[in-house]
Amino acid sequence: MDEAQRAAADGGSWVEEHEAAAHQKRNWVRLTFDCNDHCIFCLDTDAHDGRMRDVESVKRQILDGRRKGAERLILSGGEPTIHPQYVAFIKLGRLAGYPHIQTVTNGRMFKYRPFLTRCVDEGLREITFSIHGPNAKVHDALVGVKGAYAEELEGLKNALEDGRVIVNIDVCVNRGNVKHLPAMLEKYVAMGVREYDLLHVIPFGNAWRDGKDVLFYDLEEMRPHLVEAFSWAKKPDMHIWLNRFPVKHCEGFHELIQDPYKLNDEIRGRKEEYGRWIDTGEPLDCREPRRCGYCYLEDVCGTFEAVLDEELRDARFDAVRVDATWEARQREKPVFGGDPASAKRGKRPLPLLKRTYREAPALAEAAGATRLIVKAADLEEARGVLARFPGMETLELELADWDGLAEALEEGDRLGGLRLVRCDVWTAAEAEALMGFGGFEVRLALTTKNEPWLRALEKPPARLALRQPTWERLTESRENDVELRAFFEAFSPEVPVDGLPACVIGRPPRPAPRVHDTAMTTPDGRMEPFRFVQRYILDRYFTTSLRCGSCVHREGCRGMHVNHVRAHGFETMQPVSEDAAAAE
Repeated sequence: MDEAQRAAADGGSWVEEHEAAAHQKRNWVRLTFDCNDHCIFCLDTDAHDGRMRDVESVKRQILDGRRKGAERLILSGGEPTIHPQYVAFIKLGRLAGYPHIQTVTNGRMFKYRPFLTRCVDEGLREITFSIHGPNAKVHDALVGVKGAYAEELEGLKNALEDGRVIVNIDVCVNRGNVKHLPAMLEKYVAMGVREYDLLHVIPFGNAWRDGKDVLFYDLEEMRPHLVEAFSWAKKPDMHIWLNRFPVKHCEGFHELIQDPYKLNDEIRGRKEEYGRWIDTGEPLDCREPRRCGYCYLEDVCGTFEAVLDEELRDARFDAVRVDATWEARQREKPVFGGDPASAKRGKRPLPLLKRTYREAPALAEAAGATRLIVKAADLEEARGVLARFPGMETLELELADWDGLAEALEEGDRLGGLRLVRCDVWTAAEAEALMGFGGFEVRLALTTKNEPWLRALEKPPARLALRQPTWERLTESRENDVELRAFFEAFSPEVPVDGLPACVIGRPPRPAPRVHDTAMTTPDGRMEPFRFVQRYILDRYFTTSLRCGSCVHREGCRGMHVNHVRAHGFETMQPVSEDAAAAE
């Protein structure tokens, strides 16, 4: 049963339920800098100094998150259950009005049934047990404590028998347990656990310092074991989540690829360190080539670094994109949460000179950029942007309301002194209206709503171009995307197409300019981590298939947007041989 079949079988709710859960506003609150396990793969070890976090600071973070709209409180560590005020924090979360309170734990304290009962009575609604083997031999070796498995298994049984809490299991998948993964699922499903978060080992903390030569493994070599484990997701009433698994290795299980929205949690957990990178130019302390090669955040950090250095420092780009409505939307998104361990790592004993940043108009002038790309509500709002960039020559527009454009254009399709070269539109009706005047390109979004109009064209208009939109959510992609291969088998090759690889459109795409997106920065030109990750997810999070390595077009090809792959699979991308390319 694949994702589409499963969605149909349960009324389409499975995908929507997973997406709603992933996008829920969560407040992760660290309670301790200590743990009663000593996991060889622990990414948090460098923060462990034996301290319990100050009670008042924990309370403030719990209340602050709820005030700012967090719906789920997640108590974590270290090991959260060893904090003396653990039960009180649960109670505070309930009184603060959190609809859902969860904890991520090794579960050993829950072997004490009265303790578990008190926690549930005070409002704990979900327990995520971290279990890393099917037996004591494997689990205890990985967590570094003899007898830990027996205690955790007792806690798991107590939680299941209580019956009032959601019970699920986290597994850190590494070389020491990857072959045991199918057996683990079989065992714990038989006990009654139907939800699993499979976390791929990442090169932080102990996992890299002590485990880099024993924990990391060849995903292709271990694929048979991973496939057997992932296949449990296709059974009725089973929920498997993949966390931090490299996207390319999820072919055949595209519906399990981690929701890109969760990158916000990764940024939130290290926001002070990313802030230091912005302020001083000093990258994350984990940034080194071999180490990054094992990390699923490699492209996120690589893109972050490129924006900081190539765009903001060296001013190397051809065009500037401005979304005039972006600032207002950002003010509506309060930032909360974060990890005090990141704040500690984000500090340095010696003061470092802070980088200075230029506002977008000055940066564009330094870059010699000549094209301005403006997204705005209407013509008036767009004019306000044009006035800020007097040195530009050409203009691309995307407006929610196109009224008045025909009357506003001067000779040579000029608007505010700039030559209008392209308008991006979302509907066929807009395309028809804009092609009724001027000589600029009209680039239409390739969507299911526009597909009938496109297929009905006897001869596409000379000014028409197409673009493949990207979507923030899998459900949007599934609803709006056309079946690309079938479409381009029938559609005219004369129409320019942007946003799709050569293997899909049947020819190399036209070169794209280097664009500096001001939505990634604050108005003073400083990069902001949360703005960056939002734009990264929508505009720059693309992936290829492992098969693409043999494609003649592989150099410089981004592949497909991650949510297109999550919605439709990797099959859209098919490598092009040299002979096939010559025939094109």
